[in-house]
Amino acid sequence: MSTRILLIFMCLLSLSGCDKIKSMLGMPEVIDPKVLDAQAIGYACRVSKKQPEACMKENDAQSPSQILSGWKSADRDIKSKVIEAGSISETAAVSVSAASAAIPATPTKK
Repeated sequence: MSTRILLIFMCLLSLSGCDKIKSMLGMPEVIDPKVLDAQAIGYACRVSKKQPEACMKENDAQSPSQILSGWKSADRDIKSKVIEAGSISETAAVSVSAASAAIPATPTKK
C-alpha cells in the first residue's frame, strides 16, 4: 500500500512541470523575461516602421519568432487605431532635438 502511494507521489512529482497539469490546477504561467524582451523589440520595430527582418538581423541574440510576435501585436494595435505608427520615434526625435538645442556647445580642450 505504501509503495502505491509512493509511486503515485513520484508520478505527480515528475509531471509537476507539465503545463497541462499546471493549468488544470490553476497555477499561473511563468513567462521568461527574454521572451518579453524579444516581443518588446518586435513591438518597437513595428511602431518605428521597420520591417521584421531588419529587427531580427539587428537583434540576433533574441528569438526571431518572439520578435515577429511582438511586431504582429503592434501591427494589430496600429490597424485598430490604438496607437499610431511612428508616434514613439517622432516624439523621441522631437525631445532629443529640443534637448540638444537647449544645451550650448562647449569647445573641447586638447
